[in-house]
Amino acid sequence: LLEDITGEDADALKECFAPGVIEVVTEKGVRKARVANARKDTVSREVLRHKRFEGKVRLTRVRDHFIFNVESTGIIAPEKLVSQALDVLMEKCDIAKAALAQATSGGNAMDEE
Repeated sequence: LLEDITGEDADALKECFAPGVIEVVTEKGVRKARVANARKDTVSREVLRHKRFEGKVRLTRVRDHFIFNVESTGIIAPEKLVSQALDVLMEKCDIAKAALAQATSGGNAMDEE
């Protein structure tokens, strides 16, 4: 939020987003909107349709930031699964790099190992 949004506008702003993104709090007797949890946003653009919020709200995202959950129903803990999956991914990347090197050099890089 680029500036305070109060009163009825605070409630209207809250309705533009998914539940939990914006909350309306009372500060010094004034109802005011504030960002409660930006991660709950579903990339809604509803707020851009309302002229009264123009210049008051900026929607942004971090392009290389990802949040994911790993669940396990087996004996291996999720933390260990991620570590093992990354090891497999790195092995596959090494194989792909060797194949690419072989293809671009015309040699037999895979046979040298």
